[in-house]
Amino acid sequence: MCKKITSMNIKRVDRLIITTAIVGVLVSTYALYVEMIAEARPGYKALCDISEYASCSRVLTSQYSKGFGLLPKELKMDVPNCIYGIIFYCLIIFLTTFNHLAWVRLQLLLTLTGLASSFYLAYLLAFVLRDVCVVCISTYFVNGALVRLVYQKNKILSEKNK
Repeated sequence: MCKKITSMNIKRVDRLIITTAIVGVLVSTYALYVEMIAEARPGYKALCDISEYASCSRVLTSQYSKGFGLLPKELKMDVPNCIYGIIFYCLIIFLTTFNHLAWVRLQLLLTLTGLASSFYLAYLLAFVLRDVCVVCISTYFVNGALVRLVYQKNKILSEKNK
């Protein structure tokens, strides 16, 4: 009976992880769309541009929007952060298909890294750019939720393997 409940719990958590990661893909894709349009058409006003101090298009076209503002522009890895986000969320979805503890721990490490990058980007948003980006903040919440859900899956599998 306990094993059946545990496998049901894992399936439920897997569905929540996948749903949350899909939300991350959608938000990141929208951010990429805004970034590309804003760079191509100066003066573009996105739906997420609420005011002068709450402008996602301003944030998404800043020097920090590519390569986390850390990579030299000459590098081929200096791509929009949104692309890193899309790849990250797709990788999380893929890893969710594995219910082996080692893969879940890798997934936990990745989500913690994603959360750390969210803290870095939130710092830049608040203290360097002094702006509010609804799209960016949404990804921070998605990353926090993913850490919690993957931690929950790790806990379930750890108890199951005892």
